[in-house]
Amino acid sequence: MKMLLLALVAMVLCLSVQIATILLAIRYFSTSARGTEPRGAPLAGFTRIASVMVLLMAGVIVQIAIWAGLYGLLDLFEDAETALYFSGVTFTSLGYGDLVLKAPARLLAPLEAATGLLMFGITTAVLIGAIQFGEGRLKDAAKPKPRAPKSAPKE
Repeated sequence: MKMLLLALVAMVLCLSVQIATILLAIRYFSTSARGTEPRGAPLAGFTRIASVMVLLMAGVIVQIAIWAGLYGLLDLFEDAETALYFSGVTFTSLGYGDLVLKAPARLLAPLEAATGLLMFGITTAVLIGAIQFGEGRLKDAAKPKPRAPKSAPKE
């Protein structure tokens, strides 16, 4: 029961980090996309999407560190590097199996993996949304601008 509660705390912390990075990414993307760039400026779009991707990955790294910190608090590994490695392998659901947790802490690993899967799903959705937003802006920029109606001649 104690491990389940600790995992729940870690999951809530990860969700908080995920929400914060998503909000930062949306704010960055929307403010940087307000500018008007020339029609042939793919570098600006690339830079925006790459920046969002880096920001989202930074959030993932923080989440991996949260779980590693939990392992450190529980003294499950001999050093921080090993805890971080195990957390990274577990969060990404890579699961090499070279390190395993002993009972009762072993319940933490599948809960971390489930958290990682969910967070990567959210991260992917945000990144796809950013790309679709960028494509929409490109399509809008390519559309011909409507001409202003000619006013009637003055008499």
